[in-house]
This record gives sequence, C-alpha cells and structure tokens, in this order.
Amino acid sequence: MITLEELGSNIRQIREKLGFSQGHVAEHLGLNRQAIISIEAGKRKIDSFELFKLADLFGVDAKELLTKEEIRFSRFEDAVLHLRKKERLTDNERQALIEFQQICEDYEFLKKL
Repeated sequence: MITLEELGSNIRQIREKLGFSQGHVAEHLGLNRQAIISIEAGKRKIDSFELFKLADLFGVDAKELLTKEEIRFSRFEDAVLHLRKKERLTDNERQALIEFQQICEDYEFLKKL
C-alpha cells in the first residue's frame, strides 16, 4: 500500500519531469494551486476522479501513480517529454502522440507473431 507522501512524491516527480507547473495541474483538475501543493506534500487525499484526471494529463496509467517503484518512461515517452518541454504541446497534440505510441506498440506486437 502506498502512503499519501509517496503518492504526492510520485505526482511531483512526474509533474516536474513533464515541465508542468503546479498551477497548470491545478487548472486541469479544477483545483487551486494550494490543493496541488498539499497533495504533493502528502497532506491532502486525492479522490479517484482526480487520480484518473492526473494520469490522463501526465499520459500514464493511473496505477503507475500508485506504485512505490520509480516510473520509467519509454524512449518514445522520453521523446514526447522532450517535445512537450520545448514546445508545450496542446492537449490535441499530446493525444495524437499517445495514439501514435499505441500504433507503434501494436505494430511491434504484431511483428512478433
């Protein structure tokens, strides 16, 4: 079982890696910045709706936010992170990259058959 402090740390680490501000995350969740500060500090619980919205914003599976292990991004995701930091991709561009990633993963799977 993950603690609130560990969850908050995971959220902070991913947010920082993606180059998102606490304000940006707060706006996406419909919260104020202080709520994000409290979540990252492990002082505020996060409900399942907020968890899934965060996972969607970060482009990760919600269960990855709940792990004690360090979240490792694939080479594709690292490239997306690099692009996102440089160009601040829009939500539509981010979604297109996620869909492209799925196509690539499906292709790799089919090649093995």
